[in-house]
This record gives sequence, structure tokens and C-alpha cells, in this order.
Amino acid sequence: MIKPKIYLDTSVISHLLTDDLLERRNDTHLLWKQLGRKEYEVIVSPVVYEELSRCTDDLKEQLFVYLSAIETTFVEENEEMTMLAEEYLKTGVLKEKSFNDCRHIAIASIHCCKYILSWNMKHFVKRRTIEMVQDVNGRLGIPQPNILTPSMFIEGDDESG
Repeated sequence: MIKPKIYLDTSVISHLLTDDLLERRNDTHLLWKQLGRKEYEVIVSPVVYEELSRCTDDLKEQLFVYLSAIETTFVEENEEMTMLAEEYLKTGVLKEKSFNDCRHIAIASIHCCKYILSWNMKHFVKRRTIEMVQDVNGRLGIPQPNILTPSMFIEGDDESG
């Protein structure tokens, strides 16, 4: 059976250790438990590693311990993904300063991820970005991932509700 792919952006991983947003941290820990059941293929990219490498050594070490606790697939970035990220900029999905966010979305799209999970409400998880990504991807015949917060994702998996 082919598992649905989930792309984790860096904000999800970093919220495992956040002290100021306890609800987000708790939901991220619930997500980690869910991902530990191996029902999904969890995708991470070079962008995630680049962004995590900017953390302090202690924080980076702790985050990589969490990341190693779940099964992940590391995917490479290629020219097609870079071109798609540049198309997102050209069409105004996001601004130049958010190029890494465009890279996350492009990598997830080209790798046919069903979901992109992010806590980045400023750029990722907002109606305008989602609609514009759908427009660009649809025009180019590229799969359209569902962009959700971890809270939205784990709530969608709740069978008790």
C-alpha cells in the first residue's frame, strides 16, 4: 500500500521545543505520535536542514533527536523545483524574502505530497497562498498539496468527533 506523503516544513519541527506557544507545542507532540505510527511517508528536504542548521548547537541537537525519532524520507531538490519556486515568486504567491517558503512548497508539490504541514501562518497557511499555489500548480499540471497546520491535520484524523 502506498502511504500518503506529508511534507514537514521547519516550523513544525521547531515547535516541538517552543515555550511560548504551548498549544502549538502540544499539538506538534500529538502529531509526532501520529507520525510514529508510520501511516504516512514523512518528507523532509534540504531546505529543512538548511534552516535547522541556523539554530544554536544545543537546540539543533535536540531537534535532530526528535527528527530521528520518526521515520523520514530525505528528498533532494532539483532544477525543476527551483524553477517552480521561482514561478511562485514571479506570479506573486510570496515575496522574494520568502523564497525558502516557495522552495518548501515546490519540493512538496513535485514530490506529490498530499499534505504540507506548517505553523507558518504568515506565509504558508493562509487562504491567499493556498489559492495561488493551486492556481500555479493547476496551470502547470503539478499536484496540489493540502497546506495545513498540525492542529488541522490531527483534528482531521480524529474519529471520535
